[in-house]
Amino acid sequence: MEIPFTSSPRSSLGVEWELELVDLETRELTGASTSILDEIGGGAEHPKAKHELLESCIEVITGVCTTVDEALADLRSTVTEVADAAGSRGLGVMCSGTHPITDYATQQISPNPRYAKLVEDMQWLARRLQI
Repeated sequence: MEIPFTSSPRSSLGVEWELELVDLETRELTGASTSILDEIGGGAEHPKAKHELLESCIEVITGVCTTVDEALADLRSTVTEVADAAGSRGLGVMCSGTHPITDYATQQISPNPRYAKLVEDMQWLARRLQI
């Protein structure tokens, strides 16, 4: 079986980064990704900020970049958009392997059919996935 590959004239890179949405008062994860993504996308899908499994997480991505500086600038722009929208809701953004104090059982699944299918297929494992 042949797998088609599109080459490029030089090396490139792309980055994806998951940002947790944290209440600035309680420090707990807070499900607000849908409202934030609606705001920064202007009612359409944002090209560089997406849902993750949990409503308390937003994934930011870069385009295809040719340098690390280009990738950093690309990320910075989207993270600033997300952080500003989160800040207006009393939330901050952070990243960690897993949140140190939030109980997984309090987390809502994002409204994406792909994630509903993942939870249906994996059940307990997916519901506990807070990383």
